[in-house]
Amino acid sequence: MSNPVSSLAPAIAGYIAAANARDSSAVTRFFAEDANVFDEGNHRVGTQAIAQWMEDTAQRYQPRVQVLNVQQRTGKVLVHNLISGTFPGSPLELRYTFRLDEQGKISRLDISA
Repeated sequence: MSNPVSSLAPAIAGYIAAANARDSSAVTRFFAEDANVFDEGNHRVGTQAIAQWMEDTAQRYQPRVQVLNVQQRTGKVLVHNLISGTFPGSPLELRYTFRLDEQGKISRLDISA
């Protein structure tokens, strides 16, 4: 059975690795400057806001992302994950929907149940 992470674009694989390492400073290199993240009903724009979101999330939940499945769709990549951490209901299955820009950086990330 192949590893689903191996099929990910470099920016997506890098983001997941940085998230698992809880490295909020590294995450900014994988996002476009004007990227958008939608998570828990909140919207963040730009790499500094995204880095702050990641730092806050890491401190609050200590999440660990395990990629279960990857689907390529026109204009987006759907990544089905098992997220464990210090939050009620852990572990949870969440879907990350990524959109990449022309440079291969993440331009949008939607996190949903």
